[in-house]
Amino acid sequence: MSSIGILSLNVTRKASRDARLNGVAPKNGRRRLRCVILSAVLFLQLPLAGAASRIDALSLLNQRVQARSALLVDPASGKVLFRRNPTEALPPASTVKLLTALLVYERTELKGEVVIQKSDTLVEPSRIPLRTGEIVPVKTLVQSLLIGSDNDSALALARHTGGSVEKFVTMMNIRARELGCTNSLFKNPNGLPVIGQVTTAYDLLKVFQAAMAVPELRDICRTPSIALKTAAGLQTLKNHNKLLGVYPGMGPAKTGWTFRSKHTFAASATRDGHELHLILLHSANKWVDARTLFDFGFEQLRREGSAPRAALESSATRAAHVIADLSLGATAGRIQRSINVPVLLLRAE
Repeated sequence: MSSIGILSLNVTRKASRDARLNGVAPKNGRRRLRCVILSAVLFLQLPLAGAASRIDALSLLNQRVQARSALLVDPASGKVLFRRNPTEALPPASTVKLLTALLVYERTELKGEVVIQKSDTLVEPSRIPLRTGEIVPVKTLVQSLLIGSDNDSALALARHTGGSVEKFVTMMNIRARELGCTNSLFKNPNGLPVIGQVTTAYDLLKVFQAAMAVPELRDICRTPSIALKTAAGLQTLKNHNKLLGVYPGMGPAKTGWTFRSKHTFAASATRDGHELHLILLHSANKWVDARTLFDFGFEQLRREGSAPRAALESSATRAAHVIADLSLGATAGRIQRSINVPVLLLRAE
């Protein structure tokens, strides 16, 4: 039983004991009791008022968020701060490259080199472009994959790691199931449009978190730009995440877009040492949605921090002591009935 629950019993016992000792209640005791009980009940409803305020904020948020599917979570507690159609299967676009990078890392630790074959180069932009016969370090290709979202790098890495792109795709689906992705099907390593390639916000979150648990991949995903030297020459790859260095606390992320998938996004942001994870699928504008949802999430964390549960319980304890000090034994039963319900509400908050 919680301290508040024990306190409610103590109130009844104290009131009953004092009634036996004193025999009668003070002349104006009933009036004072009603005032104190009313004040205590009103105070104990504050958590409910806060909950109503949060419902209003969620209602407004639902009107503003454009994504067909969205998921915002606090990874430290596992608490879901916002969700919309998190199990709907939708095209992932280039966020697939998070799974590609994770598999490559697990098989190579970003070591080794790849001899580029012609089949690696036969792909739509974005691309480096790679040249047949050139030799490129695995790490360079992974940087190109996650920062520049280059599709030729994805094919080269898949073929090199799996023996063929087809075998690598099989590995992708096996790894996804190991991560707990139950509603996803991957058909290529780069996310280019293909019928049947889908994921969900819940599944993509699992892939994102697994990838971000690898320090090397996390660092690459939050790198603003790199100088890339290949047979095509020296070029600067800029991170496709337009919020990096712009939105306060923006961390590692992977973007995606195709005409069919619209905007997709797997991202993290951190403020005051607290990290949030966000997944967006089929968004008309991921930059606006991401700002809106991260702002909402950090505001919720700020409010929770400014009104900790311990403070509420402490105030409720003081209120109960005031009731106990009235020593109205004749109304002890009513005191118990009056304060027990709000106490349960506080424990459930």
